[in-house]
Amino acid sequence: MLYEQFAKPEGWIGKLAGKYMERENEALNEWTIHFLTLEEGDRVLEIGFGSGGALKKALEVPGIHLFGIDPSEAMVYTALRHLHKRESTADVCLYHGEASQVTTFTQQLDKVYAVNNSTYWEKPLETLLYLRGLMRRNGKIALTIRPHEDGAGDDTAELLGGQLQALLVKAGFQQVRIHLRDAKPNDAVCVTGMA
Repeated sequence: MLYEQFAKPEGWIGKLAGKYMERENEALNEWTIHFLTLEEGDRVLEIGFGSGGALKKALEVPGIHLFGIDPSEAMVYTALRHLHKRESTADVCLYHGEASQVTTFTQQLDKVYAVNNSTYWEKPLETLLYLRGLMRRNGKIALTIRPHEDGAGDDTAELLGGQLQALLVKAGFQQVRIHLRDAKPNDAVCVTGMA
């Protein structure tokens, strides 16, 4: 039951899980966004935005256009509530749905990112192929994971980094790089690529 609340938070327990994940992922969100070099006018998609922590960080860039998709209705509601409180010149459009449902998007994108959720995607290669087709030339993607599974260690992050790297290359991304970060309880990995 607890695993399900972190994969797809629901109800009041899901909202608590969302708050925990936002605190837990704060440094990872900043690290991930750092690789994207967000600029005014960028069209940015976050997959699995949770309670909106990384979206709030992205809103610091004036004139940005933010899109997000998350499988949890509770998290969509929470993120909308948090983002509504902020004054910003950004356009924000959030969707309720699984990562694979990005195939319904038609907006061109400059940047795409996901933090701690790409291992939950049902169709990761198909999703990345579609995203690659939506992205403008020289667009950037960043997928970050810090493994939490029982028995996970620093080597798990390296293994996941290799798997994500292979997926991005297979989906047609260029200049795919693995970045490791010391973290507790174990290392985090961010894999970046260019469209």
